[in-house]
Amino acid sequence: MNFPTPEAAESAFYAAFEARSLDAMMAVWSDDNVIACIHPLSAPLNGVAAVAAGWRSMFEAAGQFRIQVELAHEIREAGLVIRIVREYLIVGQETEPRPPILATNVYRRDADGWHMALHHASPLQVGGTPPARMPPVVLH
Repeated sequence: MNFPTPEAAESAFYAAFEARSLDAMMAVWSDDNVIACIHPLSAPLNGVAAVAAGWRSMFEAAGQFRIQVELAHEIREAGLVIRIVREYLIVGQETEPRPPILATNVYRRDADGWHMALHHASPLQVGGTPPARMPPVVLH
């Protein structure tokens, strides 16, 4: 599948995630074997086969859920876009989202349009607000 923009690829990524569709999910990813995916609290999955196996396993274990995505930060360069988002999962019949997951999504432009090269998700700190900027470290 060809995505004309990184935003179109990201929209398709989250639609496939919510639908638990492996075919739709893998259509978003680059078919280049240097792709990587890191699910929350999991080891990295490197390459197309490992990434597909990770999503298959997740989709088989997951129940019904909805996902809301909020852009936190974006870096744009020619042929590469990095989007940091907050993912809010609403599971089953729950009415409120669970604590957010912070995800970094990297999209690369190739001959066929924009495709995902990296998805790295981890739980966002719960119970407090992390500092906006780390204080300088004194090494003496």
